[in-house]
Amino acid sequence: MARETAIVLGDQLRLINSYYSNLIEGHKTTIPDITMALQKKFSQDPEKKYAQELCASHVETEKRFMELVNAPQKFNVCGQQFLSGIHAAFYANLPEKHLYTHTPKGFSKAPVNPGQIRDVNVSVDGRSLHGPDYQDLPALLKTFAQSYTPDQFHGDERLIAIAASHHRLTWLHPFRDGNGRVARLFSGLYLARIGVNKSNLWSLSRGLSRNKKQYMFELWATDSPDEQNGTHYFDDDLLADFCRFFFEICLDQIRFMEGLLRLDQIETRIDWYVETRAKHDKKPLRIEAAKLLRAIFMRGAIPRGMAVEILNMSERNARRIVSSLIKDGLLQSQSHRAPLTIGLPIGVLPYYFPDLYDPSVIGEEYII
Repeated sequence: MARETAIVLGDQLRLINSYYSNLIEGHKTTIPDITMALQKKFSQDPEKKYAQELCASHVETEKRFMELVNAPQKFNVCGQQFLSGIHAAFYANLPEKHLYTHTPKGFSKAPVNPGQIRDVNVSVDGRSLHGPDYQDLPALLKTFAQSYTPDQFHGDERLIAIAASHHRLTWLHPFRDGNGRVARLFSGLYLARIGVNKSNLWSLSRGLSRNKKQYMFELWATDSPDEQNGTHYFDDDLLADFCRFFFEICLDQIRFMEGLLRLDQIETRIDWYVETRAKHDKKPLRIEAAKLLRAIFMRGAIPRGMAVEILNMSERNARRIVSSLIKDGLLQSQSHRAPLTIGLPIGVLPYYFPDLYDPSVIGEEYII
């Protein structure tokens, strides 16, 4: 897929990352509801509104940090500053009343302290303590940053570092709350940092959510260190099992999305969308628009002047079609002279990628 097109599609698929990451935490919503939340339109139901707020915050945080990791600046994605930045950014997008740790019974009186390393010991199951003593966290996080920075690994070693670091970060549990979300955001950002899934065309969170029981079991099974003189040792065989599970999830989601997107059929589906709009829409598209949409989707970007050649019509008529497509969000351009790139508003996705809104993908029906 052309890079420019992949970036636009990846921004839409980011909603799926958000949907599934929050589903793991027990907060369920729908893709259309997330879209509404990004426009600051929320449900009147408090629980639904909270789920919307969480998902919208996830989308905005992931997008912001994905731009950062895809930039050339040098920094350590495993460093405490980066991890704290993710945590702080996530909670910065939530209302103040939600800045308290969340329990099955609702919000507690304990503040989350966004971006701050926890200063208390914590329990995940309500019975036993989870992770290291909070007093050990500064040293352990420093070791984590040094041990897993991608700069010291090469080739496939980086993938192993991602899988292992995902477990280590969940075990460290560095914040009072929100650790699972931070760990999943972190792993996706680490992947992008080393050049894997930079355009966000498959979702790690979806794979983990659909295998939640095994995911939790694999984390738990690898969680139990032997403690000798205050130092934490983990069983390498158990960690290898977790890494294998992590890779299987990634491969499953890559294959799933490859089959789901069916790029070999995209031009036919673009034709289907334009024909439907031409025949049944109150503001119909001209049938010739399909030719331009197909060309831009496949190439990624074209100069505006080339639209006349592709459409094979007068400059005036070509300009009208381009303006109409930009108005509908089907094309994008930074200025009147900038190249044309594809636009993918949510309403077009059921046509371009009809299987994307199957219940097996988002858990809810999406009706056009």
